[in-house]
Amino acid sequence: MSVATLQQIGQDFPSWVALVQHGETVVITQAGKIVARLMPPEDSMAMPETATAPVCWPDFAARRRAIFGEQMLPAGTAQALVDEGRGA
Repeated sequence: MSVATLQQIGQDFPSWVALVQHGETVVITQAGKIVARLMPPEDSMAMPETATAPVCWPDFAARRRAIFGEQMLPAGTAQALVDEGRGA
């Protein structure tokens, strides 16, 4: 375990992180009191299960069909609505 002041951490943070990456814990002090600890992640925290779970998206097409049915607008309808909205 290494001990560093808050000022030392601020001046050379990458070096302290390198120690943590090699498995060492770094205690950070300010005015002689411990204010934080930098520790390597535990194996269970390194890769949470939720990060690897597949995303389950809702079936948007089924929702659209349930609300609007199978009716389709004729080609050019959207452009006609945009033109009408613009006063053209």
